Amino acid sequence: MRSYPSLHALGLLTAITASLSGCSFNGSYPDATEADAAKLRFVSNVENSTLDLFDAEHCGGRNTGLLNNLFAADTRRRADMSVAPPADARGYLEIRLKPESEVFYRINTVGSGSVCGIAFNFAPQRNTEYEVFFNRRGSVCTASLNRLENVNGKAIRSPIPLVEKGLPACAGSNPIFPKAAVALPSTPERDALIEQIINASIVADMRPDPDAITREVTAEKVDKVVDDRKRLMGITLPDTYWAEYRQNVKLFATEVTGVKERALTLYKNVYRSQLQSLDTVQIKQLVPDSDTANLTWALAQNNAMMDYYHSANLIALKEAVSNNLVRMADLDRRFNVCKQYSGCWKN
Repeated sequence: MRSYPSLHALGLLTAITASLSGCSFNGSYPDATEADAAKLRFVSNVENSTLDLFDAEHCGGRNTGLLNNLFAADTRRRADMSVAPPADARGYLEIRLKPESEVFYRINTVGSGSVCGIAFNFAPQRNTEYEVFFNRRGSVCTASLNRLENVNGKAIRSPIPLVEKGLPACAGSNPIFPKAAVALPSTPERDALIEQIINASIVADMRPDPDAITREVTAEKVDKVVDDRKRLMGITLPDTYWAEYRQNVKLFATEVTGVKERALTLYKNVYRSQLQSLDTVQIKQLVPDSDTANLTWALAQNNAMMDYYHSANLIALKEAVSNNLVRMADLDRRFNVCKQYSGCWKN
C-alpha cells in the first residue's frame, strides 16, 4: 500500500463531487468503438475505487467511474460481456478497449488516511474479454487480471500476470509520471565512488548462481514437461509443433532460472542512475565506512534499494511468465490447437 497525499486529495475530491451530484459517476473514458474491441470488467470490493487509463495522448488519465462510495450510486457502465461477474462482487463496471493497444492502468482507492494503488501495463487482444479484481486485506491491496471465456456455459478465468512498465512518453508531465533524474557529468572519481556504493550494497543472497541454468534446465526435465503435456492433451499434433513446444519450455525454464540475474541487472542500473544525478559531495555521503558517510541517509538509501530489488525480482518473474504465455499462445494459434483442446494456451 502506498500513501500519496496529493492523490488522496484528488481522489477524495472525486468522491465528494460524485456524492454531491446524487447520481452515478461514469468518468471521462469513452468506450472504444471498434467492432473487434476488447472488453474489460473492473470488479472492486474496496470503498471509493477508481480505474484510470493513461496513454501518450492522455497523460492526465481518463477515469472509468466510481465504485463503492457511501453516498453515490455505482457507475452503471456495462459492455454486454458474455461471462457474468463473480457472485461476491461488491461493485463492478465494464468498458470497451481498443484492441492490441498497450495502455497504462492505475487502480486507486481513497480511504480515510491514504490512497492504496496498483498500476500495470496491458494490451488486450481482439474480441476478448478480461476481468480485473481489486481487493484489500488490512493495509495490503491486491489485484488480479484474468482472461474470460464462456465454454459450454461454464465461466473460465485464465490468469494473466500484471506487469508495470510505466509510461515513458508521459515522463515529467505530472506527479504520477515524474521526470527522470538527469545525470551529472561523469568523472573517474564519481564513477569509482558510484560503483563502490553499488557493490557494497549487494548482499550474498542477491548474487545469482552461475551454474543454476546448467543444473536446473536439463533435457530430462524439459522432456518430462513435454511428455506430461502430451498425455494431458490427448490429441495428435505434428512433430514440428512439439519441437517448438520443447524449445519454448526450455526458454521459459532458462528465463525463470535467470530471474535473479535479471533483477540484479535492473537493480544496478536503477541505483547507478539515481547516484549519477547526485553531486559529488552527496555521493561521498553514501560511501560506506568512509569519513564522509552520512549513516542515516546511507541506511535509508540501502533499505529503499533493497525494496526495489525485491520488486525487480517480481517484475522479472512476471516478464518471464508473460513472455512464455505469448510464445505458447502464438504456437497454439498457428497449429489451431484451440479447436481441438479447450485447455490450449491463450494470450
